[in-house]
Amino acid sequence: MNKYLTTSLLSSVCVSVLLQGCGGSSSSPSTPTEPVEYTFSLNAQLTNDCGVSTAFTEVELLLQDDTWQTLNSYTADENGLISFVTESEFINYTLIAKDQQDSEVEGLNIVSFYQASSETPAYYQAQFDEDINNSTCDCITQDLEVEHRSFAAQSSVTSSLTFDDWEATNTTTTLFKGVELCRIMDGSWPLHSVSVTGIDSNGKAIASAGFIDGNTGDFSANDDELWQTYASEVADEVELNDSHQELSTNQVIGDIKHFSALIAEDVDSILVFDTHSYISEAFYQAQASVTFDDVSYSSLFGSVAINTYHQVISTDAQESLAVEASEQQPDFNYPIFDEINADGSYDYSAAASDYPMAIIAFTFTAYDPDTRLLMPAKWTFYGPESGTLAFSAPLTGYEDIIDFDTDIKTTKVELINSDISNDYDDYIKYYQGNNVLDITDVFVRDIEKSELILEF
Repeated sequence: MNKYLTTSLLSSVCVSVLLQGCGGSSSSPSTPTEPVEYTFSLNAQLTNDCGVSTAFTEVELLLQDDTWQTLNSYTADENGLISFVTESEFINYTLIAKDQQDSEVEGLNIVSFYQASSETPAYYQAQFDEDINNSTCDCITQDLEVEHRSFAAQSSVTSSLTFDDWEATNTTTTLFKGVELCRIMDGSWPLHSVSVTGIDSNGKAIASAGFIDGNTGDFSANDDELWQTYASEVADEVELNDSHQELSTNQVIGDIKHFSALIAEDVDSILVFDTHSYISEAFYQAQASVTFDDVSYSSLFGSVAINTYHQVISTDAQESLAVEASEQQPDFNYPIFDEINADGSYDYSAAASDYPMAIIAFTFTAYDPDTRLLMPAKWTFYGPESGTLAFSAPLTGYEDIIDFDTDIKTTKVELINSDISNDYDDYIKYYQGNNVLDITDVFVRDIEKSELILEF
């Protein structure tokens, strides 16, 4: 063969296999990708009467797969913390906590989250009244005498404090009876409010309000068992839409609700305290609701209730008061309500369009396996509008208390839509980290809800 041709042919072959390496071995293997690790953490707390939180340790977490089978279990440490490392960005888990309220016997509160974010710190607010330690609290119960502008008649009062009763002492004084005020021991008195509504001598609706804290007076116990304060704030009249629905409204300052009121459909205006010294910190929270009374009882259920709600939280009173709940009845499958199937799968996608989150809560007729006595048990599931419920699989370690065949007393379904997002990930991140309303989070500023309650 021609020497030049041979050299040229070899060059062509080398070019054609250049990516494989000419005259050498095949390509070297790529470097393995290191798995990404996520640290999940959950903090369980018990809060006393003055807002001091302590660790709650009577809680267990089951890490589960897509079919709700248990992969691993974790218990809280002495700080109420559960933490573990996972290679999954989103996880399914169920929290089982001891629960006790008022004079009830001890029971279980179970909470399940579908595809929760491993990177989002989770929080659990426990309810166990017998274990609450109020030794850090200074709580006092006395009467509170409120002086205010002159009324021809006082008709109603509000307070962010709990109280037993009230009476109009005279035209310029109203007595709040049995007021309970709490603070952290040796700490400052928290900010609270009182208000009085009535009419003036011309029959016009008027209202006065006052704020009480450590700066406005000494609210320690005294020999007269009577506190005194002055309500200097004057309310402004705010017009309502002609066709507004029944509304509930209040102002939120910090984490305390003030001036709570229920507004009937036929009321054309309300009195709002919008010029007080804390107004720059205040949010107006309003919620409208519609109850569908034409839903008749089904022979399969003790009772059925279907409602819609709309909540708006704003720094502007009129914006919040313009809230309106949907008057279109959610398309739950009346009268058999078979959205939940025998295998634990469910589908509420037809009930309300574009509601990414379903919160499905059950109360059970459960029994203590040792005493065979009734015990309170509830299970709340957070997931998408369709999927599979957590109790479709055994609840490892608690099968003798609750399983798929345990009698259900009530079922409550809430379908949630936030104005800011249609992404399920945003919903699950919010709910796994918040057991109570967080008005600082824009997620809850404009929320609609469709609700179904079945009592068996």
